[in-house]
Amino acid sequence: MHLENWLHDIIRKTLDHSPRRPVARPDVERYQSFKLRRALHYAYERSAFYRQQFQKAGLDPGDIQNREDLNRLPLTDPLQIAENPYRFLCLSRAEIARIHTFVTSGTTGPQKKIFWTRGDLDRITGFMAAGIGTVAHREDVVQILLPDGRPHSQADLLYQGVRKLGAAPVLASLSLSAREQFRLIEQWRSTVLFGYAGRVFRISKELQDTHDLRNAGIKVLFLAAEYLPDPRRREMEAMWNCRVHTHYGLTEMGLGVAVECDARNGYHFNEADLLLEIVDPQTGKPVTEGQEGELVFTTLNREAMPLIRYRTHDISRLITEPCACGAHSLLKFDSVKKRLELIVKLEGGDEVYPVFFDDRLSEIPGLIDYQLSVTRHEGKDRLDFRIETAPGCTDRIPEIRQKLLSTPLIANNMAAGRMAEPLIEMVGWGALRTADRAKKLIVDRREELAPICGRG
Repeated sequence: MHLENWLHDIIRKTLDHSPRRPVARPDVERYQSFKLRRALHYAYERSAFYRQQFQKAGLDPGDIQNREDLNRLPLTDPLQIAENPYRFLCLSRAEIARIHTFVTSGTTGPQKKIFWTRGDLDRITGFMAAGIGTVAHREDVVQILLPDGRPHSQADLLYQGVRKLGAAPVLASLSLSAREQFRLIEQWRSTVLFGYAGRVFRISKELQDTHDLRNAGIKVLFLAAEYLPDPRRREMEAMWNCRVHTHYGLTEMGLGVAVECDARNGYHFNEADLLLEIVDPQTGKPVTEGQEGELVFTTLNREAMPLIRYRTHDISRLITEPCACGAHSLLKFDSVKKRLELIVKLEGGDEVYPVFFDDRLSEIPGLIDYQLSVTRHEGKDRLDFRIETAPGCTDRIPEIRQKLLSTPLIANNMAAGRMAEPLIEMVGWGALRTADRAKKLIVDRREELAPICGRG
């Protein structure tokens, strides 16, 4: 596997590993322990925030020798970056090549600032080259449908990564229509499309009746930013006659974090630059291997702004079974469906989150997207759905209602008298299109309606 070979080359150079002896999992862990000790000393000496964290815990950097020792240090929360990002800085501002200010995709939380040096950016594009190399080769043309704003935008960094791989990148502005995107495919003979899953799906649906997508020459759709249900993956593969792979990214960790391999049932990640823990989100303690918990990353090579035990708020689990792709030394985590701040608790204790109904609703032909609100009706919780469909598919309400009412969460809560029947509103093509975010949100309107519904 391309990503595994890339990691092995880095380990051999770092640890003076004999090129004749294969790299195994213990070598990866030895490399990460070596890098971790250096990263902790660096952060302690240069970062005001982490020096204080060590002092609060009564620790010196030398007290942490490996992954197992790490949980002696407190976790770093995203809010701490938002409150005072400059306390994390390890260098002067003159040495910073890029300040990235953002709100996490799919959330409405406070802005965060992340700082990168040129060395940090070089490592980011290095992993992007390795990641895109899992689906592309030197002869490929990669069309990039991401927000731009060069230099060092998300699109620009991937552009540089594709060039490092030796393939040809094509920047496709998000302002282009579906037809204009297809003209670029024809003009440049693009073979890989990289973009947000929802946006690429919309483009595909707009073009499928008027353009010959199956013979356009696209070999891979490489999709980012959101969970992709299996029915939608199969639909897109059928439309384009190609394979669909997905990517997991996190701005704080350098945008590119993890990619699907050929097995396409989880993510191998950047173990050259990141150490992963999975912890109980309530206690911060490591979970049993294979158990679901919160992804927590520690950067191993960051110059401007190292992050130690950084809480992603994303919920996943380590996949312990050997990967069908043949990678023997890489860890792998499952697809991310939950994010802590996007989980809404219902009256009976059940949870809903933005992709909760994705697998079930994506089976419905013509469904483009949906939006979910939690409201109150006659003293009970109610789920209100706005459903966007393609033209000619507005008669799907009976099928959608049946799908929703057969969902155990809805069926059980309605049977117990805790939930009203869902409200379904059909909206036209493009009504749920959004330009400012890539992920769904659940709108909890119960507090707004409290005086009306007798809550509180």
